[in-house]
Amino acid sequence: MSTCEPIAIVGMGARLPGAADYRALWALLRDGVDAVAAGAFIDPAAGFDRDLFGVTEREDAIIDPQHRVLLTTTWDALLDAGCTAESLAGEEVGVFMGQSTGEHWDSLRANAKVDMYAIAGTAARSMASGRISNAWDLRGPCATVDAACSSGTLAVHLACQSLRTGECDVAVAGGVSLVLGVDHTLGYAAAGLLSPTGRCRFGAEDADGFVRADGAGAVVLKRLSTALADADMIHATILGSAQASKGRTAKAIIAPSVEGYLQVIHRACDSAGIAPEQIGYVEAHGNAAPRGDTIELQAIGQAIGVGRREGRPCLVGSVKSNIGHPEAAGGVAGLIKTALALHHRTLPASLHSEQPTSSVDWSGLGIAPVPETIAWPYRGTAIAGVNTYGLSGTFVHLLVGEPPGERHRH
Repeated sequence: MSTCEPIAIVGMGARLPGAADYRALWALLRDGVDAVAAGAFIDPAAGFDRDLFGVTEREDAIIDPQHRVLLTTTWDALLDAGCTAESLAGEEVGVFMGQSTGEHWDSLRANAKVDMYAIAGTAARSMASGRISNAWDLRGPCATVDAACSSGTLAVHLACQSLRTGECDVAVAGGVSLVLGVDHTLGYAAAGLLSPTGRCRFGAEDADGFVRADGAGAVVLKRLSTALADADMIHATILGSAQASKGRTAKAIIAPSVEGYLQVIHRACDSAGIAPEQIGYVEAHGNAAPRGDTIELQAIGQAIGVGRREGRPCLVGSVKSNIGHPEAAGGVAGLIKTALALHHRTLPASLHSEQPTSSVDWSGLGIAPVPETIAWPYRGTAIAGVNTYGLSGTFVHLLVGEPPGERHRH
C-alpha cells in the first residue's frame, strides 16, 4: 500500500542539445533525432536576462555559466506552471537543484583574482539553488545536492519529500551540467568510458561508452491534491521515489551493482504501492558503458521483468541516445522525457539499439528495447520508472504515472 501522496509535475523547463525547451525535446524524440554532433552542447547565455534574474553587472562578469542556464531553465518551468514573479515573491517555495562539476571555477581560480564575487558566483555550489531563491524571493527550503549523475533526480526526490511533509506547498527541482573544461573528459577517456565513435548506444551490442553533454532541466512540483484544487495543467505524477547507496556491493567505488539497483527499485515500488509488473517502461540511466548497461539491465529484469505475463515485457530506453549524457542533469532529462511519453502515451525510440547486447538474456529477464517509436503498448494506467546512478554510489529511482485525466493534457 502506498505510503505517500502522488506529486504532480505542473511545470517543466529544459535546455538540452537540439532542444531549447521541453516541446522541442518531444519533437526531437518523436522524430528520432540524434542531436550529438562533434559534441552535445548548448548556448548557456541564450535567453539569459540579467535584470530579470537580479544578477548585477559585476556578478555577471564572473558567474558560472551553469547558473545562467539553470536560472533560465527554472524560469521556463515556472512560467509553464503559470507562475509570475509577483505570485512567487515571499512564498515558501522549495528549491532543490543538482550540480556536480565546477569547471568554470577550476579555470577561474587559475587565471583571475579570487574574491567573494568569485566564491559566490562560481566556487560555492550551494549558489545553484540559492541564486534561484534569491531571484524570485522564494523562502522555502533551499539546497544544492551533488550525487554525480544522480544529482538531478536526487533533487527531485528530496523535493517530493519536502512537499509530503508539508515543509512547502510548491517546489522546483532540477539539475545542470555544462562541459566547460577538459579535465573530466580526459579522465573519463583514460578510463575507457567515453565513446570513441561519438554515440550513446544504450543496451546495444556495439555500445562503446558515452558522450559528455551540456544540459539543464527543471520541474515544478505540487502535491496532487493541491494541483487538482488549483486546476493546474498536470504533465505527469510522481507516484513514489527512493534513493540508496550500493555500499560495498561493487568491485570498485565508482561501479554500479545489481544489488544497489534492486534495493532502490524495490524501495520506490513500496513507497508508491506499485507492484513491479505494473511498470511498463523504464527510462534507464543507460549511459552506454557496456558493463554498466549489463548490470542495469540485469537489475531491471530481476526487479521488474521476471515473472511477467508472456508478451508483456518491461520496455527500456535512454534519452542519452538522442542527446548524449548531461551528467548531473541526465536524470532530469530522462524524467522530462518520461513525463512526455506518458502524457502522449507514446514511447520514443531509443536510438542505435537495433542489435541488442548479447550480454543479457532479454526474453528470460522479461525486458525489451525500444528500437522504434511506438504507442504505449499496454492497457490501463501508464506507469514508468526513471533509473539513475552516480559514480559516488548513489542510486535514485522515480516512479512516474500518466496525468489523472484528459483535462490535464495539452
